[in-house]
Amino acid sequence: MLRFFLKRTVAIIPLVLLVSLICFALMQATPGGPVGMFSANPMVGPEDVARIRANFGFDQPVIVQYGLWLKRVLLHGDFGHSYVTGEPVIEMIWQRLPATLELMGAAFLLAFLFGLSGGIVAALKRYTKFDSVIMMVTLFGISIPVFWLGLMSMMLFTVKWRLLPSAGMFALGVPFSVLDHLRHLLMPSLVLSLLFIASWSRYMRASLSDVLSMNYINVARAKGATRGSVVFRHAVRNAAIPVLTVIALNLPALFTGSIITETIFAWPGMGRLFYDGLLRQDYTRLMGIIFIASALIAILNLIADTIYGFLDPRIRLAR
Repeated sequence: MLRFFLKRTVAIIPLVLLVSLICFALMQATPGGPVGMFSANPMVGPEDVARIRANFGFDQPVIVQYGLWLKRVLLHGDFGHSYVTGEPVIEMIWQRLPATLELMGAAFLLAFLFGLSGGIVAALKRYTKFDSVIMMVTLFGISIPVFWLGLMSMMLFTVKWRLLPSAGMFALGVPFSVLDHLRHLLMPSLVLSLLFIASWSRYMRASLSDVLSMNYINVARAKGATRGSVVFRHAVRNAAIPVLTVIALNLPALFTGSIITETIFAWPGMGRLFYDGLLRQDYTRLMGIIFIASALIAILNLIADTIYGFLDPRIRLAR
């Protein structure tokens, strides 16, 4: 198992570097490049733009610029300074990263609990009214865009019913309390998790339905195994493997969804920081966020691969 884990860990490094290289090249290919915001300023002339490009090294080939940037990142942990605020990018990210991880963690936990449990119940009650209701609810969840759902949630729970706050992590002007923080977290995490609840429950229902019809399940029942043992010890464990693949593939979507959710609910996380940097063409900020986000997503996929090995030893032995 250790060899399997180390092998997958080593595979992360070229993946993260490739993602960062592609994103770096795409940013250089945008109209105006990293100095595009200076070119749009009527007070900055062509000679000023050329001097800025030379000072920042933007007049060198892209691969050379990327090599210098990567050297600073790997050797010194330096992602540069924001073009807009002048702050070190790494400090901006570390200030916002805990809020994003909290929101993503809460959304993932809700999606995992409600999505898998809903799929299990639907598979055990196939072709009943309860199953039909769950499938209709999941179809609704898959079809609704995150931004629309966020706005409608604010209209209902904040404007009309006055049950939940609409923005921020805590109420301003009052002492911090865990209950107030959870009230601020509830609505954005539910909005972010709804799509994944709907998707994962449908996959879990389909996978578990197939497993329950296999011969070894009938053998376990014939041997006198209890219903709970048949379902959770034999069926769910095997049905969870393809669902875990879907969950691992959805992790990037969880991060991109947090960008929209954080912007709508004014959640002070990395997603909102990325959106503000995108609007203001703050390329150093964008590259720092992309690099760290790609590393986090790769690590989460590594965790998913490790769980594969625990669920089915044949996977780690084959690799």
